[in-house]
Amino acid sequence: MNIMNDEQMPPEGEAIASFEPVSLLADLKARTTTTPPPDGLPDHLPLSAISLMPDLFQPRGMAENHISELTRVVKSGRVLDPVTVVQVGADTILIDGHHRFEAYRLAGLVTLVPVQYFAGTVDEAVLEAGKANSRAKLSMSVQERMDYAWRLVRMGCFSKAKIADAAVVSDGQVAEMRRVMKVLGDEAFDCDVWLEARKLADGKAGMMPTDEEIEQRLELQAAIYADRMAKVFSTKLATNPALAARAFDMYFGRKLPDLAEHLREYLPDVEGEDADDDY
Repeated sequence: MNIMNDEQMPPEGEAIASFEPVSLLADLKARTTTTPPPDGLPDHLPLSAISLMPDLFQPRGMAENHISELTRVVKSGRVLDPVTVVQVGADTILIDGHHRFEAYRLAGLVTLVPVQYFAGTVDEAVLEAGKANSRAKLSMSVQERMDYAWRLVRMGCFSKAKIADAAVVSDGQVAEMRRVMKVLGDEAFDCDVWLEARKLADGKAGMMPTDEEIEQRLELQAAIYADRMAKVFSTKLATNPALAARAFDMYFGRKLPDLAEHLREYLPDVEGEDADDDY
């Protein structure tokens, strides 16, 4: 009679031996026995000092819209929560915070980023990566963050910097909220939704948005649309640009060239592009 228990017998054979996560884990275990970790581990590191092993420590795909949102946060001067790393000999390996890492990279951050060290074994680190992603709560939508910032503005007891940091909005957006608050007066407390409050203020005499506020509004509306697309399509469009191009062609029709022209503003500069033109 076979007795079942909670321990799974390790699989054997060539297939499992060539499975990338298994070979990576075996390599890490070997390193822990041959190379001692350095003394005095720093709590801030340059990106170049952090190694990536997504096949072992990244349980889910990368959400491009989330990376874009985090990149905007980093570019605004804010520091994200520490990424979690595990020290294996002389190497520091990322186990949680891949979206944050990529956001720092895209933002061109040259300073040090905050890290926290996982104190368990490498086996436990693999499990911790899964737990951390499972615990991750859905981030607040753009509208939810704006409404939260609007609530803090109406409370009247927080600085602009603290509101921007807590709600993850720009200083300019908080400044516009304060201006709307002055225009509406007591009416502001009847509007819990920021967009409704702004619309009400726009109808008041003398409430004309500045050029900066117009730009902020366009950025906000674009972020709201991006949120909606992420909820409907998840990562399907971001991971299949060819399919996205077909969908955009059908949606925009004759306006597709206009879209292509505007997209040029958001394309990253390619290093060596000018050099290639000479050949």
